[in-house]
Amino acid sequence: RMAVVMRASGRPGRPRCEGVHGGPITSNHGSSWRRLSDHRHEWTKNARRALWRAQAESGSGSGSGGDGKGSSTDEDESDGGGGWSGWFSNEWPKYSEDVSTIAIALVASLAFRTFIAEPRYIPSLSMYPTFNVGDRLICEKVTLRLNKQPSVGDVVIFHPVEELQKAGYDASEVFIKRVIARAGDTVEVKRGKVYINGAPTSETFVAEAPKYTMGAVKVPDHNVFVMGDNRNNSYDSHLWGPLPEENIIGRAVLKYWPPGGVGVVQGRARVYAAQEAPALTDEPTQQ
Repeated sequence: RMAVVMRASGRPGRPRCEGVHGGPITSNHGSSWRRLSDHRHEWTKNARRALWRAQAESGSGSGSGGDGKGSSTDEDESDGGGGWSGWFSNEWPKYSEDVSTIAIALVASLAFRTFIAEPRYIPSLSMYPTFNVGDRLICEKVTLRLNKQPSVGDVVIFHPVEELQKAGYDASEVFIKRVIARAGDTVEVKRGKVYINGAPTSETFVAEAPKYTMGAVKVPDHNVFVMGDNRNNSYDSHLWGPLPEENIIGRAVLKYWPPGGVGVVQGRARVYAAQEAPALTDEPTQQ
């Protein structure tokens, strides 16, 4: 507002625009300007507090900026500090349920594989035609953990015996063969047939009759005699002897791959059928 001020001499003074060019603020406007200035300072303080609070909540520690004199307030310290402890207290509740679910699933999977069953694949033709290369099986372990001995005709997976380890196989490797005889039985191979306790077996599941001979072998206690269904292409008990039961890991029960061959692995009732495998007419020689 323009105001004309009369000087003491009675002459009119020149008009002054208060507060625009830095002149003194008259008593009429001084109080309102001070209130405006106080509001401006109060707004600045509130803005700084809001900035400090936002920085504290984001884990960046106490506020920065401003006049350099301030530090985090009591509210800043209570809202959470930086570092791992602050992140853990703020973020862990968001992910704890997912992490717990994943951990439980991993433990359950490991326990299932260790104590109940595990998948296996066939790497060779030693069990042909029952299994081909690339077939995948489920092998159960519960039966053996219940101290039940493997039955004749069962297909078992096992760790190599000492003789195989001396031949270069690692102790952690896994073999798959069929149980032919149990402890106390006598096994013999002659004239293209396998004899158990002096009687020839009926084997419809083998690829062909054995072309080798093997003298009578009595299976010792806590051992089984295993052979591959591909009699003439199997590194089995007829070469390295009986298999200790403690080496057996599990029993093949289900083939799940390839899709066209999905089915239960047949036990003794179907394995030892009435029809015999073709026998050789001539006396074979040892291989």
